[in-house]
Amino acid sequence: MLSRIRIIALAAALFLLVPQALLAQGLTAAVPESVGMSSERLERLTAALQAYVDEGRLAGAVAIVARRGKIAYLEGVGYRDKESGAPMTTDAIFRIASQTKALASVGVMLLQEEGRLLITDPVGKYLPEFMETTVAEPDGSGGYNVVPAKRPITIRDLLTHTAGISYGSGPAADKWAEAGITGWYFADRDETVGDVMARLAELPLDGHPGEAWIYG
Repeated sequence: MLSRIRIIALAAALFLLVPQALLAQGLTAAVPESVGMSSERLERLTAALQAYVDEGRLAGAVAIVARRGKIAYLEGVGYRDKESGAPMTTDAIFRIASQTKALASVGVMLLQEEGRLLITDPVGKYLPEFMETTVAEPDGSGGYNVVPAKRPITIRDLLTHTAGISYGSGPAADKWAEAGITGWYFADRDETVGDVMARLAELPLDGHPGEAWIYG
């Protein structure tokens, strides 16, 4: 059963990771057999996804399979909005949380290959509000002191989780709570990323850039 779950999760992830890029390249649909795949076997994926919907384990899902530059399979099952009964569409947008970090990392490396940035660049070069940040250092008595960061945050720091940015549970948790930036912040709020980052840059971070691994 676990392997089936992994297969379904992978199939859904593939839809999230590649279809827009594929369609942007003008790829067209193809009969599976024309690219060395089996229509019958691909339909098993549809059946497996539909079974999870019927069992109430998934509200809906989308899967895509591309091979030899053509789309051999693209199907949506279930609901995009179960409460309203809106059916799933193949261009639905999903919230994939930290899975976006892998996508962002690949994007950054592509930009470096193109010479458009260096991972050693300070983040403040592109987002000026991050050029000078502060850090909350524990004072040993349950409080903390806010001090200037020893150096600017770099893109490498962001990629390696060493920028000092957390989910707001560090020494200055009170400041993060006051700013309303804690936990799964983007899950239930309607605010642009730019506005949030501008506010986040003003908060004391949990560590000096490059000194500690802090997931956030």
